[in-house]
Amino acid sequence: MSQPHWTRRLLGALMVCAAVVTVAGPTSSSGVVSAVTVDPGGEFHPLEPARILDTRPEEGKYDVKPFGKKNAGKAVVSGGTTGEFKFDPLGRGGLPANAEDVLAVVMTVTVTQPSHDGYLSVYPTGFEFGGPGGEDLSALLTFSKGANVPNLAIVGLGPDGTMTFNSNMTQAGKYHLVVDVFGWISTSQYDVAGSRLELVNPGRILDTRSLPNPRGTGVSLKAGDNLVLPIRGVDAVSPTQKDIVPNRASVTAVLVNMALVNQNPTSTDTFLTATPNPLPKGASRTANSLVTPGGIHANLAIVPIGPNGSITLYNNLGELDVVVDVLGYFETGKAAATNRGRIVPLEAPFRAFDTREPEFGAARLQHGSSEQWSFKNFAGSVTLNPGQSNEQKNPPQQGLIGDLFAVDLQRLYPTDGNQPSYLQLYPGGLAKRPLTANINFFPGEVVPNMALVNYGTNGKTGAQADNYVVEAFNDYGSVHYVLDVYAIVLDD
Repeated sequence: MSQPHWTRRLLGALMVCAAVVTVAGPTSSSGVVSAVTVDPGGEFHPLEPARILDTRPEEGKYDVKPFGKKNAGKAVVSGGTTGEFKFDPLGRGGLPANAEDVLAVVMTVTVTQPSHDGYLSVYPTGFEFGGPGGEDLSALLTFSKGANVPNLAIVGLGPDGTMTFNSNMTQAGKYHLVVDVFGWISTSQYDVAGSRLELVNPGRILDTRSLPNPRGTGVSLKAGDNLVLPIRGVDAVSPTQKDIVPNRASVTAVLVNMALVNQNPTSTDTFLTATPNPLPKGASRTANSLVTPGGIHANLAIVPIGPNGSITLYNNLGELDVVVDVLGYFETGKAAATNRGRIVPLEAPFRAFDTREPEFGAARLQHGSSEQWSFKNFAGSVTLNPGQSNEQKNPPQQGLIGDLFAVDLQRLYPTDGNQPSYLQLYPGGLAKRPLTANINFFPGEVVPNMALVNYGTNGKTGAQADNYVVEAFNDYGSVHYVLDVYAIVLDD
């Protein structure tokens, strides 16, 4: 099966603040989703975070298919068709061994030690990379030579139960892959109910630089520190959202954007680990995000909640500040006959828009400016279970999960130095722009981060009403940005 072919059309000028641009749907009649949604399909099952793949020589204990024990620790070759690496995650880290149970895997993918600049894509094995003609490319992350770059991924499996990593570099070379698993999405054939995703208006619950938290205000995480962060019943700020995550035992996991601010005098290369419970000293750790000295790096994370209603944030080295924004939460006990909160991955990732392209205005998002995107046509193009007796066209949707890229931030003034910026995606129609961010970046960088996109409104009624509007805001300078869609979140 090949990736659907997509077309797009422009309905507004991107350079005009708050102009509405519509993301069109596919021309293919096969639909964009092939998963069933009968209970418990599309439900999330959290796992204790576990590392299931690491191709670095010093971590050669991992039995990596298709390398096998003798070749574990070999770098992945990039260049030509050898840039493809097929990986079987089933039976690892608590994942089911039966491919018929798994709709998608929730994991953090890290590229490390790349020999050249490039990008990495991941998709279900068996789908044609780039789609027919090769023009529908998507990427999970981009990287520069020698860098370590992570990103969250929600990826379906091919008919053989595997996924494919596909790299492209400026020159033929090698890189290593690290995969940490945090949970999985079930198919309708799995007979144990999971949790559903409830989207919220984005809200900030932690900023160790300025907001009161369990450690006090303005207290950074030192090397080896664990910060226990209450989640159930937590309030968000600016604007205030009381109990942004409900204080109920049925809430099993939280979806957060975590920004690592590594700008203290003793900053060094470090990583952050988010777990449901504190890990004992010396325990093997996974990584949700990485950051270099002087940097600010954000990553989306799905974190299972511990029995005390909290999660734990661990800083490996140096002195680190952490900012946490809540975007959604997972809860059990939803009625089987309803669809709200089910996560359904697309057949393969789809590039929704790229502001560098003429069909999207080829215009940067300017300093302190916002613009709106309408996903009404995209949402209307979705067909669940195409060709089946339970086929459903245009199912109600809360939002989508997609990979957001900031591309080549330009300074406002030449004397501004290395001034960073951030991008926000938030529901259209909010009375106040929230104090949150999806992605942080510096001039000239290409920075990815997975984002949960909650639909809002265009503020109009009747025939002019649009309930699939997302606002994008850029804080500083001017920047291009890209969104690749990986999954949709259903509504009733």
